[in-house]
Formats: sequence, C-alpha cells, structure tokens
Amino acid sequence: MSYPEYEKKQNASDVVPGFISADEALSVTTQEHADRARELQLRHNNQYRTAAAIAIGAGDVAVKAEGSYWWDVKGVKHLDFIGSVGPGLLGLNNPFVVEKVKKYLDAHLLTMDPLMLHQTTAAFSHNMALITPYLPRTVICCGGAEANETLLKMVRLASYRTKKGRTRMLSTLNAFHGKTQATVNLGGKDKWRQWQGPELPGYSHVPYGDWRAAEEEMKKGDVIAFFCEPIQGEGGVNVPPEDYLPKMRELCTKYDVYFCLDEVQAGSCRTGYLWAHQYYGDKAKPDALTFAKAMSDSLVPVGGVLSSEELYMAAYGNEETAFFHTATYQDNQISGITALACLEFMIEADVPGTIRKNAPYFWDGLYRLKDKYPQIIKDVRGRGYMIGIEYGQNKAGEYYTVEVCRHMSVESHVCTMFTINNDAVCRIYPNYWATKEDFDWALDALDKACAYVLSTMG
Repeated sequence: MSYPEYEKKQNASDVVPGFISADEALSVTTQEHADRARELQLRHNNQYRTAAAIAIGAGDVAVKAEGSYWWDVKGVKHLDFIGSVGPGLLGLNNPFVVEKVKKYLDAHLLTMDPLMLHQTTAAFSHNMALITPYLPRTVICCGGAEANETLLKMVRLASYRTKKGRTRMLSTLNAFHGKTQATVNLGGKDKWRQWQGPELPGYSHVPYGDWRAAEEEMKKGDVIAFFCEPIQGEGGVNVPPEDYLPKMRELCTKYDVYFCLDEVQAGSCRTGYLWAHQYYGDKAKPDALTFAKAMSDSLVPVGGVLSSEELYMAAYGNEETAFFHTATYQDNQISGITALACLEFMIEADVPGTIRKNAPYFWDGLYRLKDKYPQIIKDVRGRGYMIGIEYGQNKAGEYYTVEVCRHMSVESHVCTMFTINNDAVCRIYPNYWATKEDFDWALDALDKACAYVLSTMG
C-alpha cells in the first residue's frame, strides 16, 4: 500500500501554543529568524557550550552549506576548515552522498529492524572486507563514542574465551575516546572523569608514544587490549614517533594483547590513507579499529567497528553470545547507505591521493607563518588534512589559541577549532574540495590573526 494524503485535523500551534513546525524550523532566512534560533538553543539546550561557541564566532545559523563553504543569513560566505569538527571531510552536503541518501529514502526501504536483513550495511561491510581484508567483520553504529564502547565490550567478552583471568584495558595519557562512562575511563584525561564518582576499575594509562612503558604494563600479564589513536586528535594532534605503532603491534603479538586503534578522527582518508595506520604499510595492522566522523559526511550519525575474524568470533561466535551486543539502531540502513556512499566516493574520487597531493601547499604556508611568528606559533604538526597548530603564551600566561581562532572566524570568516584536551592547540581540518585559493584564504586569515594577537596580547 501507499500512504494516502493525511487528513490535517488541527494545527499543532493551536493545540500547543508556540509550537514551531518543521517547515518553520527550516525557514531560517533572516537575522530575526537566526536570533530566535539562538535564543531557543540558549534556553533549552547546553547554553554554556552555545555561549562559548558564539563568543569565538563559531556559533551561527548556516542557511546553506556546500563543499568548503557555508553562508549565514546575511549572505556572508564562510570557509569551513574544521568540517563539523571532523565529519565533513568529503565536503558539506557532498552531492554524490546526498543523492544516494535521497535515493534510499525514495525507495521506502525498511530502515530500523535489528532482525531484518540489511542490504546497505551488508554491502558496506563486504566492501570493507575487500579493502581491509585483515578486518573482515563489521558492526555499524551511530558515532565514535558508541563505536569505542562497542569495541571495549567486544574485547572484554572475547577475553573470557581467549585470555581468561585478564582484567585491564591499557590506553594512553591525553587520549580521547568519547564521553560515555566507559570511554572516559578508557581516555587518558582526568578532566572528563571529574564528578562521576569512583573511576571504573580495569583501566590503565601510559604516555603516548612510549612503547617501553606499555611493555612494562603488558609484562604483568593481565592486559586484555591496548587502545590508542594513530594520531591523537583532541589531545592536540599529536603524532607518535615513527616506530611507535609498528612496535606496539609487535608487543601486542608478543604478549597476546588485542591491538585496537581508534581511527574515529584520523581515519576515513583524513591523513591521506583510508586508515591512518596504513601509513606504516603492513607493520601496524590492528586486531580491530573504530571509525566514525568522515564516514558520515556529516549527514547522519555513522560509526562502527572493523574486527578480525578471530576477535569477532571469540566474542560473538555462538548462539550463547550472539545477542550480547545488539541495539535498535545497530546496522540501521540509513547509516549503512551513507557509509557505503562515502566509501564509494572516497575510492572513485581518490580522496586519499588528492589529500596527499594537495596538502603540501598548505603545510608550506603554515611553516612560513610559524617562522614569521615564532612567539605566536610554537609548532605545526599532523598529517594530510589533520593539522594541529600549537600556540605560545604571552607574559601573563595566556594562550593565544582562542583569540586566534576567534579573529580568524569573526574577521576573516575562516572556521577552525581549539582542542578540548589541550588549551594550546587549534585544529585545522580542510576537506576534499579545498582549493589553492581556499588555502590562501586560510593562510591570510591566520597571518592577520597572529599580527592582531601580537599587537593586543603582547
């Protein structure tokens, strides 16, 4: 059957005075509309986070977004060099991905039913197994924190069959793996565990990049899995020593520890490789990895886990445990078609190759500004389109970070983002569509911002 045109029996605003319809919410075309949206968000949602975003020029209403740009209600064009804090790597409203999602919706398929077959997630998982054959099992979920939570549960469950008696997860200081109860304990920042009560047992942390410290923990014989980011994102875009991930792979094999990589920020092509660990060739293959962000094109929530056959089957390989991790939205079809379309675009447009080709021009410009403003810019680091700029402090001990971000956004309309775990660092995440002119725009904005803070902050 097809739905008949519904009979409108009453206006929602007559029943609930002040009710805002879907059409009204989508019709933000004037400054008055934008001001109203801002006021409502401040009143009903996280007002402190919203106020902080507004203060640095990052909180506004976008009436249109395409490629590397978005436009506000005044018609001002903004350069998006943070990509919705990661997901927008393929460009805002990538037409290829949007068209596939529209086609899916027009097909009227069944999106949510955990017991049904899911043709879109099955196709995505099949393609992933072709591309990453050492991780042939896939679980689709709705974001990075959920993906890491899923993998934590998977390795704990598997350990009851493969590593009996082991109790600990090992991860790195300054790491960020999400803000659920388990992932803040897995993460290496005490800040996110404040006021939650006693810390969950079974989590230990070692310095990022220090494989010797990790080995000392593994020697104790109670470590189930080692988790780390190929490049720390929220921690300040920290790139480990060249031998770190290959050495950690060796140690995990030696001590029979699952080697798990959080590729939520660094993965999905951002560093110039489909997966950031592939920078090391075959030397850093994980037993499992988590993904999200850029595999969604910032359209709908997407996340997931890629796992080895051995790990997955140890966790879920019989009728007893097959239902130990299921959810209504797990393997849902709209996330599946979005991830499938993103992956198809990544391959057909050669997104990794494009990033490797175009990134050096921007990096060269950043290095020139570092030399020009040594007091302001202390370091430029990262890989590909995952870039962190570490700023210095003035004589009063104030970091230049937030004020540089604010000036770039408010005065030059270039959007970047400071990191949450490191007050000194700003992230710049260009997307696939960024042109030489866009890079020049961003470099000019950074130049002006550095000159401004030097003259005003000292």
